[in-house]
Amino acid sequence: MDRLKIFAISAVVMFSFGVLALVVMQRVFMPMLFVDQTPVAPMSWSVLLPEEALAAYDALVENPDNADSLTETAETSTVAALDGQTLAISGFMVPLDNLRQTTRQFLIVPYQGACIHTPAPPPNQVVSVYADYDARRYHNWQPVTVTGTMSVVNDTTELAEAGYVMALDRIAPYQAAEEDSFTTAQGAHNSPLLN
Repeated sequence: MDRLKIFAISAVVMFSFGVLALVVMQRVFMPMLFVDQTPVAPMSWSVLLPEEALAAYDALVENPDNADSLTETAETSTVAALDGQTLAISGFMVPLDNLRQTTRQFLIVPYQGACIHTPAPPPNQVVSVYADYDARRYHNWQPVTVTGTMSVVNDTTELAEAGYVMALDRIAPYQAAEEDSFTTAQGAHNSPLLN
């Protein structure tokens, strides 16, 4: 009788571990295996600025009396054509959750320290990123490239307003082209990511 109980308990434990292994495979490893790995060239941050935003910035220089309405247009207008597209963009990660080595929600911003040590960029220069899996968390000083499906919607977070939301497919350390280099940047706004 004792052997039968031990066998039954062993079978239940082994079955439980098997179920746990399947859940981990389904939630963690399977999403990474079936993500389209076709490289997408990172776009420039200027692509997120529509023509009306650029015109508003130009008009702001010439007509500072209309600063409130022009600044609103310049900072919040977005590019509707980006909605639903698979895009890649390079920037700096600002994690929004309290996980130590992974993250499921973070911001991508064009310069280091944004939202943490300096004010947030305008909403049309902030991308709120959501992952269906535990994505690797990078240091806020290390530039990364994120790839995913972009939605043109506003997202309010505790650190910034975002004009774009991305469903993350993959994240990787930033790989500079030969003509780009972070070592030559003389300040946050001279970043090669802004070109």
